Amino acid sequence: MLHNLVQKLPWYKKLEVLRVVKDWTQEQAAEACGTNQKVYWNWEKGHKYPRNSSRRCISMGFGVPQEVIFGEKEAKP
Repeated sequence: MLHNLVQKLPWYKKLEVLRVVKDWTQEQAAEACGTNQKVYWNWEKGHKYPRNSSRRCISMGFGVPQEVIFGEKEAKP
């Protein structure tokens, strides 16, 4: 059931949930995702949508498939 709730969240809320579950600050999440804290903050707030290369880095940083975070159509090149 929890998986279904998380799955229905918008992509940027998923970033926040993943970060909190890992007990990371935004700065730590940004480092894991290959960016800086300001850019990560903009992603997590939904102000900016990450480009394809950044979505791959986010996926690797959190250890979660792109499709889980961004959905099927956004994860395809």
